[in-house]
Amino acid sequence: MKKNTATIILTTVLSISIVTNGCAATASFPGEDAACNPTASENPGETTETPAEAPKSTTAVQGGPYGEISLSIPDGWHYETCPTDSGETDYGLYGIRFYPDGVPQGYIALNYIDNFGVCGTGLATEETTIAGHAASIGTYDNLSHWNFITFRDGYDGIVALTYSVDDWWDACSDQIMEILGTLTFDTSKRSGAAYIYSRESEAEQIGLSFTLKNITSTGATLVFQRYDDDAATGDLSCGTDFLIEMQRDDMWQEVPVILEGDYAFNDVACTIDGNTEQELDWEWLYGALVPGTYRIRKSVLDLRKPGDFDKYTICAQFILN
Repeated sequence: MKKNTATIILTTVLSISIVTNGCAATASFPGEDAACNPTASENPGETTETPAEAPKSTTAVQGGPYGEISLSIPDGWHYETCPTDSGETDYGLYGIRFYPDGVPQGYIALNYIDNFGVCGTGLATEETTIAGHAASIGTYDNLSHWNFITFRDGYDGIVALTYSVDDWWDACSDQIMEILGTLTFDTSKRSGAAYIYSRESEAEQIGLSFTLKNITSTGATLVFQRYDDDAATGDLSCGTDFLIEMQRDDMWQEVPVILEGDYAFNDVACTIDGNTEQELDWEWLYGALVPGTYRIRKSVLDLRKPGDFDKYTICAQFILN
C-alpha cells in the first residue's frame, strides 16, 4: 500500500468539477461562451477590418518551497493560485489553475509534484519542447486531449493536468499550449516549507503513514493516517516525545537542543485512530530552525495490553526555506 506516494493513477476521464472560490485568486464567470471560441459576425457576408492590438495578459505567480511558478494569462481566461497547504491542489504541493471565461466546468492545473508517476494501460506519450524545456505529453486511450504534461531540464517537478475539458478543448487547445509556452519556474525563488514523501514515512506492519502540514521554522502539524485498520495487533498510540534531525552531506545529524541540562517530555499518550493530528511546537527545544532539509522521528506503540506491545519508529521529512 502506498497511499501517500505522489504516484497518480490517471483514468481515461478525469472528472472533477471546478472550484471557483477556494484558491487565492477567484472570480465569477462573466458569461456562457468560452473566450477562445471565435465570435461570428452577425452578417456573414460582411467583413470588418479591426486595427490589430497587442493582446493583453496578466502574469499569474505562485511561490513555493521548490521554486516560483509563473504563467502569462491572456484576456478571456481566468486563473487561480493555489498555495502550499491550501488544500486546493488536486495533486501536488502548489500551483496555478486556468480556464476560459464562461465555461461551466473544467480547468488546466499546473502544479509542482515532488514524485509524479503514472501507471495503467492505454498510455501514449510524445516528447516535445515547451517553454524552452523538454516535456513529455501523456494521453490515455486515444482521447482528444492530453491527460498530463511533465517537464524536465530544470523544470523537473512541474506537471500540467487536464480536468473535465472535453466540452471546450477543440476550441481552446492551441491557446492552452500558448499559455503553457509562457511558463517560468524560478528555483532561485523559494519560500515556505513542505513535507517530503519517503518510504520511512510509512510503517506497513501497522498500516500507518506519517505526514506533516502547516510547517514553519518553529512547529508543524503531525498527521497520522491509518490506511489498514487490520494491520495492527492492538491499539496504536504515540507520546509527546520526538527527535529532529537535519540532512548534511547526505547524512542525518541530530539538531542541537538549546536547553542546558536535562529535559523531559510530558508522559501523555495520544491514541491514533483513523486520521489523527497532533500539534508540535519545537521552539522550546530547538529554537527556530534554519533553512534546510529535516526529518522528525516519532515512536509509535502497537499496544495489545499493558507490558505487551511492539514499538515502531516512523519519520516525516520536510524542506524549510
